[in-house]
Amino acid sequence: MKMLKYLLLAIWAFLSVPVLHGQLSFTERKMRDKAYNEGIAFIQQGQYELGAASFIKCTELDSTFAPAWLQKGKIFIEWGAMKDALAQIDTALYHDPEMGEAYFYKGYVLYGSDTTGLDRSLFDQAISQGFTDPWAYYYRGITSIREGLYESALEDFNSAIGLREDFALAYHERAGVKRQLGDLQGAHFDYQQALSLQEDFALAYNNMGSVKIMMGDYEGAIADYTKALELDPSLFIALNNRGYARYYTEDVEGALKDFNAAITNGEHFAQARLNKASLLAGQGQLEPALSLLDGTLEECPDNALLYLNRGLIRELLGDPEGACADWYRAQALGAEEAAEYLKECGR
Repeated sequence: MKMLKYLLLAIWAFLSVPVLHGQLSFTERKMRDKAYNEGIAFIQQGQYELGAASFIKCTELDSTFAPAWLQKGKIFIEWGAMKDALAQIDTALYHDPEMGEAYFYKGYVLYGSDTTGLDRSLFDQAISQGFTDPWAYYYRGITSIREGLYESALEDFNSAIGLREDFALAYHERAGVKRQLGDLQGAHFDYQQALSLQEDFALAYNNMGSVKIMMGDYEGAIADYTKALELDPSLFIALNNRGYARYYTEDVEGALKDFNAAITNGEHFAQARLNKASLLAGQGQLEPALSLLDGTLEECPDNALLYLNRGLIRELLGDPEGACADWYRAQALGAEEAAEYLKECGR
């Protein structure tokens, strides 16, 4: 919730230009604007209940006053009541369809709620209506990643950083986009920038380690994963990834220790089990590897890589029919590599 509070408090602002409505008298407008500014002051002091009461007073005095509806929506976001927040924000937009900030917060609420089908349009609208806060570009970049629009995401993170040079999250997300686009050096630079701005950013160390693996720097990756785990011992992804890097430095014992720890910390983390099974198979322990994959597939029956690897182990155990069945299943689930293996199956 800390990031959310920062986001909200960063863009509270006193109403500098009152919105005039012909149905209100001068006295009523003055009372409304006074209540609004009192509400803003309460929010800046962290007194959200009093702030909400002031904004309710605003909308009682003027039910069409969109800024007050939006501020009530922000308070509901702070309280975690996203459905109520969305209702308030929609009311603000009903009364002022050109309120860019309201479009931003509607997109923010829907993004946080993982709403199926959410796209860039709300953040597009926010920006086109003049809400050019760096967070608007940041979240539009995030939604672009969801849609696979990496070039668009890159532009948005560039804009966010241009507006706010110390935006660690934007550097972090831009690094991920650069990695997807094949710019490993650029990704590494951005992860370093994110960490220079936020030294306790465990996930950034983890992701920078993954870039180093892609660059062939396994020792450097191990150091990054170790730092990530120092900052967050429960980050089982870093345990799995460090195990992977250790395996390629021929530290089999260290790799197995990391995979076991990742499995313990992330009970349903299939990747660590897959990696452990591959390690066991590489050490000639085919039956334990097969047993581990069998159990994992019972929990994750739609994981293509599990079928792909179990097929390889079955082939090594002299079960070509079982191997082919697994490879066909892997192919059906989208594993392109399975087509090469299936050439051995003769059908």
